[in-house]
Amino acid sequence: MRSILSIIAGVLVGVFGVFLVKMINLSLYPNPVDLNVSDPDLAVFVLIIIAHILGAFIAAFIASMVARTKRLNVGLLAGAILLSFTIWTSFSIGPPNVVSILDIVGTSLAVFLGARMGASRIVD
Repeated sequence: MRSILSIIAGVLVGVFGVFLVKMINLSLYPNPVDLNVSDPDLAVFVLIIIAHILGAFIAAFIASMVARTKRLNVGLLAGAILLSFTIWTSFSIGPPNVVSILDIVGTSLAVFLGARMGASRIVD
């Protein structure tokens, strides 16, 4: 039961982290009225990539920190949920291919790193 709750907590905190960074992105680069996704400014996508990487790291880290057993697996599962959101976003919005690849690869690495760091804590 604690593993399920830790996955839910990790995903919620990770999604909130993505939300905060995307709100910062919107305040720096507001959406223009004539938004053209086929010819975007790549600087806009940098903060989106950072948001996805940070959110996935936080989700995996929190989930693996809270779990008592199988902490690495729990962290990887929570991070995989955010990774699936990232992949869905990449295919639904259709940013340039380089942005999609960097986003998915960076998020995958963040999931693994967050789960490893959270699982390595010392349990009393």
